[in-house]
Amino acid sequence: TYRNMELMYGPLVDRLSPGSVIADIGCGAGFFLRWLSKRDGLRLLGVDACEGQAQCARLAAPKAEIIVEDGLSFLEGKTSVFGGVFCIDIVEHIETDEDCLRFLQGVQQALEPGGFFVCRVPNAAHVLGSYCRYVDLTHHRIFTTHSLRQALSVAGFRDIRFIPHRSSSWLGSLRLALEYVLHRALFLLCGYPKEAIYTENLVVVGYKA
Repeated sequence: TYRNMELMYGPLVDRLSPGSVIADIGCGAGFFLRWLSKRDGLRLLGVDACEGQAQCARLAAPKAEIIVEDGLSFLEGKTSVFGGVFCIDIVEHIETDEDCLRFLQGVQQALEPGGFFVCRVPNAAHVLGSYCRYVDLTHHRIFTTHSLRQALSVAGFRDIRFIPHRSSSWLGSLRLALEYVLHRALFLLCGYPKEAIYTENLVVVGYKA
């Protein structure tokens, strides 16, 4: 929900200077862009390879510029353009590991110095991780905290941190707490005490030095 987005991503967006450009790569129908549109002073850009999704995004976020193009092609040749880039549920769909790394490196190059990249991907540490991996034929990978941090580090990102999932409702917060307790017990029982994030998705933020 928009309230959950505000809790998780609002502090990052609020640090941007007026006039900063934010790109939502793989914007889909524009749900995330619609939330971003509630803030004044930002230039919004959505990118999606599907014309139908792009049309929905234009209706959802009229303030945003929507481009129909795949992410890799869009990023090619861009340097120090964006204050922030969001990529929600996209990286797992990139077909090869080589293209995945090229995509992350392209984002890093396209960011302004100090700019941030927020990425959400399926979490292999979740009890339903295998289900998430194979529920969609276009999924090619899922991540752990270690492998996701590793990928962003290789791509040149620094100060990599995981954003905890937060809920704006007491019921959602209770579900997250119970989910954590059950997974924590399972991982300790199986001898993996270092893992600490068990939500269905991982959300990470990395910065351009």
